[in-house]
Amino acid sequence: MLGQELILQQMPLQNPSDMKYLIIVCLISNVMWSQKLDSHLWNDRVIIISADETNSKLAESQFNVLQAERDKLKDRKIVIYKCIRDNCIFYNGKEDSKTIKINASIKGFETILIGLDGGQKFKSKKLEKPSTFFNLIETMPMRQQELKNQKKRND
Repeated sequence: MLGQELILQQMPLQNPSDMKYLIIVCLISNVMWSQKLDSHLWNDRVIIISADETNSKLAESQFNVLQAERDKLKDRKIVIYKCIRDNCIFYNGKEDSKTIKINASIKGFETILIGLDGGQKFKSKKLEKPSTFFNLIETMPMRQQELKNQKKRND
């Protein structure tokens, strides 16, 4: 799940069926998070900003510099998930942000760009300028096709 590990809370297991229940709960949680991301396939590029509590200010800074470029995010079909500990805030620039609970263990700080095809295009463990993402996206074949289509509509 995009480099994130599952948290398994320690609990006494009374019998073997308890373990099956625990595994099912964990799998359902991961499937629900995956479905959130899968809903963007072929529709949106996704930036996931993740941080543990120690690096939460860095995640906030990354989110804020990106969010300041609303028009460029919208033009490039970029949505953002800012995940700190087990809370992700979804931002798409069109409606109010939404909070999503995840069952994942986040360590350190990381920003990941996922393309329209669902593939990881970029990963960084430091604060990045918005232009890093925008310039990379501009080189992608799908983005170049989008720009050609926009130009045809404007002609």
